[in-house]
Amino acid sequence: MKKKIVVENNLEEVRDYLGQKGYDVRTMYRNDTLDDITSDAYEAIVVSDLNNMNLSKGLKAKTSIIEASGLTPEQIYQAIHNKVRF
Repeated sequence: MKKKIVVENNLEEVRDYLGQKGYDVRTMYRNDTLDDITSDAYEAIVVSDLNNMNLSKGLKAKTSIIEASGLTPEQIYQAIHNKVRF
């Protein structure tokens, strides 16, 4: 079974790269908030900038959040891999 990842819609390169690495990549759109993600089924959430995300009450799902700003898709993959510990 593929590992599920949520990636912000403007991070096309990251979505493509993680898909090639075998992840089931779901898209989070700009008007979505991290609070909307309630499932623990996701291994990680990748966003472009945490400062621009509306995280008012805290994340309901227990998952890693990775800020992609300044990182390559390869670095993001490594960050996910290191946090998830397959």
